Amino acid sequence: MAAPMEFDFPAACEAFQDAVQKAVDQADPSQCFSYAESYCGNEPEKKAALDQAMRDVLRKMVLSKVMFVMVLDILYASAELCSASTPFLMLADVFDMMVLEDCEEMFDFVEDRVTTWKSDTFFDAGKNYLLRMCNDLIRRLSKSQNTVFCGRIQLFLSRLFPLSEKSALNLMSQFNLENVTVSILIDYNLYRKFWSLQDYFRKPVQCYDKAAWRAFAMYSDEVLSAFSSCKLDDLMSQRKKLARRDDQSQNFFAKYLTSEKLLDLQLSDSNFRRYVLVQFLILFQYLTSTVRFKSAAQSLTEEQTQWVKNAEERVYQLIRETPPGGDKFADTVKHVLQREESWNNWKNEGCPSFEREKPKDAPKPKGRPKRRRIGEDLQVGGGKLIKMGSAELTRLWNLNPDNMDACRSEKREFTPTLEEFFANAIEQNDPEAMVEDQYKDINNQNFQWRALRLLARRSPHFFLHTNQPAIPVSTYLEQMISKVAKEMPANGTEEMKTEVGEDEEEAMKETPEEEDNTEEQEQNKEEVNEVITKDQYVAVAQQLGDNWKKLATELGYSGEDISDFEELPDTETGLPGVKMIFLWQDSDPENTASVLRDALKEIGQLAIAESVFGSGS
Repeated sequence: MAAPMEFDFPAACEAFQDAVQKAVDQADPSQCFSYAESYCGNEPEKKAALDQAMRDVLRKMVLSKVMFVMVLDILYASAELCSASTPFLMLADVFDMMVLEDCEEMFDFVEDRVTTWKSDTFFDAGKNYLLRMCNDLIRRLSKSQNTVFCGRIQLFLSRLFPLSEKSALNLMSQFNLENVTVSILIDYNLYRKFWSLQDYFRKPVQCYDKAAWRAFAMYSDEVLSAFSSCKLDDLMSQRKKLARRDDQSQNFFAKYLTSEKLLDLQLSDSNFRRYVLVQFLILFQYLTSTVRFKSAAQSLTEEQTQWVKNAEERVYQLIRETPPGGDKFADTVKHVLQREESWNNWKNEGCPSFEREKPKDAPKPKGRPKRRRIGEDLQVGGGKLIKMGSAELTRLWNLNPDNMDACRSEKREFTPTLEEFFANAIEQNDPEAMVEDQYKDINNQNFQWRALRLLARRSPHFFLHTNQPAIPVSTYLEQMISKVAKEMPANGTEEMKTEVGEDEEEAMKETPEEEDNTEEQEQNKEEVNEVITKDQYVAVAQQLGDNWKKLATELGYSGEDISDFEELPDTETGLPGVKMIFLWQDSDPENTASVLRDALKEIGQLAIAESVFGSGS
């Protein structure tokens, strides 16, 4: 038996390069996939060869300044064939071979796919590569000339990593000691003392030393006194505002200019003064706050604490006096420092997770509960009140745990008589009662709905035809109540009319358009009982498109039901509207084509109703 042939890695890489190049040229990733799957060799060997081939092709395309996004798209589609770290190695290769201008343009590609990087497929394998790549970019950028690009990178990292990520936290309260501000040592007291404060801002822990503290307190008092004696004029800020309107671009300097000739100008600059005053507040907060990694010797005495408190009040007062918008700026700084204090407390507590942990004995979450009949939830919940969103629905839902017992209950309210139901409305309709329209029952939507259903069951006036066009429900009920009031018995022994009287018969005879209405009623009855066919509700759903949600709301479905239809659309057509209309018709025999046609008209889709069901009546 012949020994198996060894995998030729260089030959495989060259073959895969040709396959990848063809896939890129023809924009057909399937060629590369099929070739890689059919190539002889085990999976780890083919995966390593394809990884190298991808990087080689990408390197050639970058050097020739050809768009290489297609290579990365092929890589995403072939995630199972390549290593999980390959996309990030390729991105690192790209940024290493590009100049900064091209890197900034290429970073759009990285930002747009932040959701892809956060997915389970890529995050665990690539988060360290992305962090290293972003840090390498920041090291290459200038903090004074590429501030926008640096900010984009920081925002991308904040979107990529979760809020509970601890890798970027300064848990040990370390300071950037490399940021040194050198001042020229000349015989000018204010200048020397002013710039000497930067060393304390850079390294606050030296303030706990007694000698350093005395120098810091003395220099701070003199600088704050200089700020207090040199008031700024609003006219200066107004001129700066006008200048900024002409030129919206603002220069940013990462380091201070420390020439002694500029000190007078800097003291008169609002922004410069705010920079220094805010540094004072940050230093004061660190000196007085509790930090987990401070030693026992790093604490202030009562005298020092009182000095810090007084100096902090002076600083806030100077910020409020610094135009423009000093009060607003002071409140903003105070708010930011309060938030920083909350973060400090969170780090002192060991950075607990922001996600609430479920107790160990908590029951496991179950799937979406099935819809139960009225009362079944009471049986499951052990008699607890089930809230249904409104007082009336809650009352009806919680009547009885057993549906059949609730139906047989003697306390159940059945259909009332016309005399009982309309007694109050008839009294309100009397002009002598002087009841305002807004307080009448006929203007209440709940009363209107119940009154129409009762009239349809008990009153012959409800089905009388008329030549009068459509009128508001309140006006219609007012007319019906007038007719019902005329038939009310004079005493409780008489019964109300239940048949059409002679006046109504004469009125029906005098209406020429309503002759031979027996056939028309039969035709209308057939239309009302019309069943919606599958072709019809498919056509309605297709023409509605995204507007099917409006129809679902019109038909009485809630937001939760609409979400269910979106998650589980019709299996044949893939349209959620098809399943919604089918279930709506199946839930009640009264849900017919005419009702659906009216609902379409209510949402402004008359054209769809006419095209599917005809013009109708």
